[in-house]
Amino acid sequence: MLGPLEAYRAIRAVVRIVADPTRLDEVFVLADLSEQSPKVREMMERLRADPVLGRALADKPRLGAVDQDALARLPEGTVGRAYADFMRARGLRHEDLLLVDGESDLDFVRNHLRETHDLWHVVTGFDTDVAGELGLQAFYVAQLEGPLPVLLLTVGMANTLFKGMDDVRPRMNEIARGWMLGARARPLFGLAFAARWEQPLRELRAELGLALDDVDAALAPELAHAA
Repeated sequence: MLGPLEAYRAIRAVVRIVADPTRLDEVFVLADLSEQSPKVREMMERLRADPVLGRALADKPRLGAVDQDALARLPEGTVGRAYADFMRARGLRHEDLLLVDGESDLDFVRNHLRETHDLWHVVTGFDTDVAGELGLQAFYVAQLEGPLPVLLLTVGMANTLFKGMDDVRPRMNEIARGWMLGARARPLFGLAFAARWEQPLRELRAELGLALDDVDAALAPELAHAA
C-alpha cells in the first residue's frame, strides 16, 4: 500500500501525464510506484510458471552496450539497422535510458522492458506518438497482463478525454491493433535482441507471429464500419 508521500507522487504523475503524455520522467515514477502493487507479484508468478517466460527469468538476457552508429551501418532491413534508424529519427540514444541496480527477477524485468521498449516499437510497427504508445501498451497488456500498461492506458484515455478528442479514432484504432497483435504473437519478453541485430526484420516478425498485415486486414472491416 502506498504511503502518503508515494500517493502524492503517484497522483502528481498521473495529473502531469494527463496534461502531457510525453512526460517520460513521470511515466518512470508510475513504473516505480506500480511495482508495490500486489498485481506485480501476481504477474511475476505467472512469468515464473510459464515454460517460455520462466526460462527468460532464469537466463536473464540483457541488451548490453549498444553502438547505434555501428548498427546504422548494417544492411537496410535488418533489425539493428531498423532500430538505429528509429532511434536517430526521434533523437533517442540507448545510453540515455534510466535503468535500475539489482539482480533480482523483478530488477531484470524492469531493466529488460525498459531497454527493449524501443525495439518493441520497431518490431510491432507502432510509432512513438500518443496513438502508437497506447497501441504498444495494449500489446503489453495482451502479452504480460501487468498493471503498469493498464494504468498507462487509463491515463492515456483520460488525456484523450480532456485534450485529445480530435485524435480519439486513431488512438482507439491503435489500441485495438495492439491488443489483437499481442494476443496473436509469440512472447517478445525475454527475446535476446542482442543476438538478432543482423537478422532481417521481416524474418524476425514472421518468427514471432507478428503478422501486421493480417491484423490490419482483420480489423479493416470493423474500422471501416466504425468510420
